[in-house]
Amino acid sequence: MAIMVSIGWVCICRRLNKFPIRGRSIVLALAMALATGCSPSASRTDLPLHSGAGADSPNLVLIVIDTFRPDHLGTFGYSRMTAPFLEELVERGTTFANAFSTSTWTAPSTSSLFTSLYPNHHGVTEGFLAHKRRARAVARARNEVLRLNQLPKESPTLPEILQRAGYRTQGVTSNINIGPKIGFDRGFERFRQMTNRTAEDLAAQIEAWQHDNDDPRPTFTYLHFNDVHEPYTAHAPWFEKSENELETTVSAYDSQISYLDGVLDRLYHDLEWERNTLVVIVSDHGEEFMEHGRMGHQLSLHHELMRVLMSFSGSDVGVPSHGRINVNVSLIDIMPTLLDLLNLTIPSDLDGDSLSPLLDATASAEEEQPSLRQRTLFAHRSADRFRSGQPEVHLWAAIKGPWKLIEKPSGPRLFNLVEDPLERINLAERKPVILAQLREELQGLKGDGFSNNQTLGVEIDEETLETLRSLGYVQ
Repeated sequence: MAIMVSIGWVCICRRLNKFPIRGRSIVLALAMALATGCSPSASRTDLPLHSGAGADSPNLVLIVIDTFRPDHLGTFGYSRMTAPFLEELVERGTTFANAFSTSTWTAPSTSSLFTSLYPNHHGVTEGFLAHKRRARAVARARNEVLRLNQLPKESPTLPEILQRAGYRTQGVTSNINIGPKIGFDRGFERFRQMTNRTAEDLAAQIEAWQHDNDDPRPTFTYLHFNDVHEPYTAHAPWFEKSENELETTVSAYDSQISYLDGVLDRLYHDLEWERNTLVVIVSDHGEEFMEHGRMGHQLSLHHELMRVLMSFSGSDVGVPSHGRINVNVSLIDIMPTLLDLLNLTIPSDLDGDSLSPLLDATASAEEEQPSLRQRTLFAHRSADRFRSGQPEVHLWAAIKGPWKLIEKPSGPRLFNLVEDPLERINLAERKPVILAQLREELQGLKGDGFSNNQTLGVEIDEETLETLRSLGYVQ
């Protein structure tokens, strides 16, 4: 009898990859019940977290494209073909057309991605930002200390949870914010911060690790590319110079997208991510090209900065080709969604929700998920705290359905994103009931305060200052 059960268990494991991700737990539960005589309902919840992943679990690839605007893809209506590979990948999977960041800076938004918490809950509100007062101090003394927020130690990060679940974890980043000082290396067996290095450099590192691996465990790979970030490098043959300075700048920005797209195309096929791999591609925030009078990602929570790419693909691991889903979603939803898809325990104290019901091939999309459609999503951006005599101020945003509130010290701004996607018409005075509702919900979040005050002192020398200046992080 024991031999027959063992043979049956081996057969089930070999066939497991044919089931969608969410269906694998059911198969495993039934198999374990047959093998042990226990009821299926007790076989999953009683498992320790570290035994959640096995050799048949899918690999996971999470790619963050820093400063990438999804409306610079043809699938979102852009006039240029900037990224044919990304376009193809998006078409083969499911993309959330109304995905939003929790901030318009890298450190807070990526912290939300890693923890499923809003910025005031994880406490990382700034990152590497050198103000002019600091810059002058560096010129006088080479040991100016910058106080950096750190990820709260009591909040598990996505790589930590995956590592405990049995995944091999590896990460490479080229953004100065995404490194050990803030705590982004937590949970990674292999982590390398390659500040200001190109996509090809990051790809070479991941390929070297992959080819030097005989570990049978499933792998979680995190890549954070900074190639689309300023300074905008003009990449041939995609760049086209114009007599208009703004058009020239946008063309350089687009050429960076095209360059990165080619690297991702090669990496995807060289590492066979089309097989038994869940691939998630997001951006941390967008970029402004004078839509509201500014360039880059300065102090603002407008649509061109808050809207992000969020795409899931992996047809052989249960992610259907749903095309575009229009429900409002946020970066805080990534972690619970991935844990749900991988059948791992989701912590109970997260701000985000699992989007896996929307990725379910049997679901009829948004209409069957009222709780997701009716949520209010939030974002935060802190203002310059280092101007002499100026109090600390904050920008906040709340999004529900077509409505978006931006709360500024100068007064509220209310927009209808369906009728006014460029956020030109302030409806705060015309829609007092909607304004009051959103402000009340936002006040609920603001009332929590900033719960994490863990910081680390980092010396800012002239070399670091020059790096920050090249990225536009000196204000």
